[in-house]
Amino acid sequence: MIFKCKKCNLIWYYPVKKCLYCKGTLLKLQEKNCSVKGVTEVFIASKDHPQVPYFVLFLEDQNGNFHIKKSFKRQEIGDILADDKKTERLKEKIGIIGTGVMGMGIAYVFLSAGYKVTLIDKTNKSLDGAIKKIEEDLSKNRSIAEKNKIIKNIKLTTDLSALKNVDIVIEAITEDVKAKKLLFKKINKILSKEKIITTNTSSLSIDELASAVSGPERFAGMHFFNPASKMNLVEVVAGKKTSEATINKIKGLLGQINKTPIIIKDSPCFIVNRMLVPYLNEAMWELYEGVAKAEDIDVAARAGLNHPIGPLALTDLIGFDVVLAIMKNLYQKTKNKKYLPCPILEKMIKEGKLGRKTKEGFYKYQ
Repeated sequence: MIFKCKKCNLIWYYPVKKCLYCKGTLLKLQEKNCSVKGVTEVFIASKDHPQVPYFVLFLEDQNGNFHIKKSFKRQEIGDILADDKKTERLKEKIGIIGTGVMGMGIAYVFLSAGYKVTLIDKTNKSLDGAIKKIEEDLSKNRSIAEKNKIIKNIKLTTDLSALKNVDIVIEAITEDVKAKKLLFKKINKILSKEKIITTNTSSLSIDELASAVSGPERFAGMHFFNPASKMNLVEVVAGKKTSEATINKIKGLLGQINKTPIIIKDSPCFIVNRMLVPYLNEAMWELYEGVAKAEDIDVAARAGLNHPIGPLALTDLIGFDVVLAIMKNLYQKTKNKKYLPCPILEKMIKEGKLGRKTKEGFYKYQ
C-alpha cells in the first residue's frame, strides 16, 4: 500500500494515521498500470511458495512509485500489469473429463493456480478417489486452511451438462479414438460455440477427433505430461482448421499456470512420444533378450545418458497400456517397423501388469 500526504506530498509505504512529517491527511494511491522494471525468477520452493518457478517483480506505477510483487505468471521488462482483482475475475473456468492419472494431475495443477474446476467422470466412486488423491497431494505442501480453500473451487459430477458453466474443456479419458469421438459429440451439444474444446491425447489425430465437433476451429490438442504437477512442457497441437485465436488462448492459459507450451501441427504422436517410443521399446528388447536386468538397464540410462529416470521405470510410470496404444498408433500411421512393440509389453499387459497403476510392471510398488 502507498499513501501520499495531501499537505506536503510526501509518500509513505506503510499505513499511518497522519503524515509523520507535517501531520497532514494521507490519501491512499491506487497501484494501477504498473510497469515491469525488473524480474527475478525463483526456483527454490518453500512452505509459503510450493509452486516454482515463481517471479519477483520490480514495478513502477503510474504515480512513479516502486513496488515489489510476487507473481506466478512469467512477465517481461516493459509489460504493463492489469489490476489484480480484475484479472482474478476474468480467470477461465476449467472443465476436465476423466479421473485417471492425467485427469487428476491436470485438475490439481489448475486448482493450485487458483482456477475453478469442474471434474467429470462416469461414476461417483471414481470422483471420490480422485478428490481424495488431490487432497493428499495438496496436504504435502499446503496448510490445512489453504487446502480447504483450494478444494472449495472444485465441483465433482457425473453430469456432462455441468460443462455449460465452463470456458475451456480438457478431455483426459482413455486413449481410444471411438470413445473420444463419442464423448466430443455429446460435448458439442452442450457447449456454446465460442467455448474451446481440447484433448489430452498423447498420440491420436487432432483432425480426426475434431471431426466430431461443429466449429473445429475451436478444437486443439493440449497434451500434458505425467506427472502434470511437475512436468512443465505442454504440447499444443493445432489441427488443419484450428484457429490462431484458439491457439493463442491456450498459450495464454498455460502461461497462467507456468507451463511451457510448444506449438505443433497435427502429426503422428507429435514430438516427444515420437522420440520416446523407440527408446522405451529398445530398452524392453534388451530386457527381453536377457542383455541385462531391468535395474541395470535403467542405471545405464540414468548414469550414462544423464536421464532423471530409466526407460523401464518410465514405462511403469506412463502405463503399459498407454505405451502400447502409442506404439500401435505410430505403426499404423507410419508403417515403420521400429514402432512394432517388443513382445514383453503385450505379455505383461495380458498378465494385468500395467506399471504403477496396478502396483506392478517392470518393478513392484507399494
